[in-house]
Amino acid sequence: MSDTQTSTVTVSLSRTRRRALSLSLLGGQSSALLHDLPAEITIHILEFALLYGRPRDLALISQIIRQLVNIIIYRTVILDNAHTIALFHRTASSRHSSHLLTHVRRLAVTWEPEYFMPNTDQQLRHIVAHCPSLRKVALPSSCQIDISPFDFLSLNDGPSDLTIQSFDDLSGFDPLSSDNTPVLLPAYFSTSLTHLRICEPGNTWQSPSTIIASLHDAPNLTHLQLARRTDSNEDNDVVFADDIAHLLATRKHLKMVVISIFGGLMRTSSEAIQESNIWMLALKLQELDPRVVVIEGELGTWREEWKDVKGIRCGGSPMNFWRMVELDLESDGA
Repeated sequence: MSDTQTSTVTVSLSRTRRRALSLSLLGGQSSALLHDLPAEITIHILEFALLYGRPRDLALISQIIRQLVNIIIYRTVILDNAHTIALFHRTASSRHSSHLLTHVRRLAVTWEPEYFMPNTDQQLRHIVAHCPSLRKVALPSSCQIDISPFDFLSLNDGPSDLTIQSFDDLSGFDPLSSDNTPVLLPAYFSTSLTHLRICEPGNTWQSPSTIIASLHDAPNLTHLQLARRTDSNEDNDVVFADDIAHLLATRKHLKMVVISIFGGLMRTSSEAIQESNIWMLALKLQELDPRVVVIEGELGTWREEWKDVKGIRCGGSPMNFWRMVELDLESDGA
């Protein structure tokens, strides 16, 4: 589309959005106006309508509009409580509605794991396994993507953007065992992966090399976030820093490595965190390589990026963590 055409579409949308929307809701011959509009304008009108109306009402306009509404409401799915997880699991399990999961491009599970039911992890694994077109995924734990190959449905390349609150022990992996071979997660989550976030420290120690190895070495990774807590095992602090140094030395295509340092039981203030052993080690990495960014971690902030459920679903986007880090760097350097 040329610049002139793009400008025309924008102007046409601003002039006709409200009128076409109100007419479309009347049904009958008026709904034909929506069908005659370019698809781009129709989708924008429906996104606007969904901010104020119910999907089921718009779906009654026509079969074509119903299909477009399904595409809009299912392309981004945010599961933030037991009810939404149960409902979407039912959609994924039904032969009459499971096809709707092919529309899902972004999936975020923001319900806190401490409130999970005994079957919640199983439900989430089933949901993830049956979304074949994922591009961006955000989950509380690596457990939700520890999926058997026999259950996994993959028709396309996997997501390029994966956010995990904390990377926990996977089934069959004992960090105290002499056999430290990590369990491999499905290759679907590694082949196309370019942006990986491990937002918070887990309950057990997982080295950066173990995390990357679990993702089949994530060969196309360009952006990486890792987390560490102060006042933890200082030997593991060294391993953590050495693993990151190795990644930086062996992966020239890595553009950014964000290290989030969280306060421990004895260090809660910024001053105390910045005096910790792990902060000093991370700061040395930052001094040696400009790709490294060291920040103070805040529990739960990754969920805030998905807070505007309706806005994101209706054409918006979650906050871009990487862009926010870049803006902070630019602000500090100004």
